[in-house]
Amino acid sequence: MRRWGMRRRRTVLVPVALLAGQILAGGEPLNAQVDPPVPALLEADYLLSVGEVVDPGRWQDAEMVVGASGETMVTDRSQTQFDLLYVPRVVEGRSLSPGDVVQFFRLERRIDDPTTREPLGTLLLPTGVGRVDSLAGETARVRVTDAFHAIVVGDRVRIVTDALGGPAGPVAAGGTGGKVVAFQEEKAIHPPFDRLFLRPEVAGWASPGQVVELYRPGPVRGGVRLPDVVLGRAMVVRAEGAIAAAVTYELERPDLAPGDLFRPVSTAGGD
Repeated sequence: MRRWGMRRRRTVLVPVALLAGQILAGGEPLNAQVDPPVPALLEADYLLSVGEVVDPGRWQDAEMVVGASGETMVTDRSQTQFDLLYVPRVVEGRSLSPGDVVQFFRLERRIDDPTTREPLGTLLLPTGVGRVDSLAGETARVRVTDAFHAIVVGDRVRIVTDALGGPAGPVAAGGTGGKVVAFQEEKAIHPPFDRLFLRPEVAGWASPGQVVELYRPGPVRGGVRLPDVVLGRAMVVRAEGAIAAAVTYELERPDLAPGDLFRPVSTAGGD
């Protein structure tokens, strides 16, 4: 079967040349610990673009972008890289200082279990990152360094800390399966390097760098169940809490959907 993900181009937030040499291609047995297949996806700069499924109450009262001053001088339109935004000087109870890095985000939509319809939380969607440029009275001026989506006045703000992203060490083998509950961006066709959210059968099942195979149970024909339909592979990039975040990096089919299943990969590569 043609590997759809290897023949289609897509711009991603990590250098393509860096990714090319890091995607799994071998067939060695999985040891007790293995290196993550695409380490670039675990870098802090990339992780800041990956959303989370959160309790909306935790961020409901978070500080917001209160103004903007770009070349257009329009404050109610989206801002992008190098534009200047204004945020409260105190964020999360801490006074900002020049050089501090903040993340802009919004609470996008409720995430439900696709099978049981149980509410799992709300998608925290990162819209960009900025660095504090200067302070002025009760506000801090922030220059946008990365824009993942349109950044608008009213987006929420939080301080970037080590907990939001950083390099990972070797990955422990093992884990358990579960289901895909949502994608960061809702669409019918998902190319490689799309972000998705996984609900494992057992919490605490994996660490960042764990590889999972995405699949659907094979259809039953004539009373016989056919082999599972393998959809591709993804790598876990964040595993705190009950819902893990992952990124696809090798696809057999692009028609992924909430409700598809996943299981840990038991070998370090192979087709």
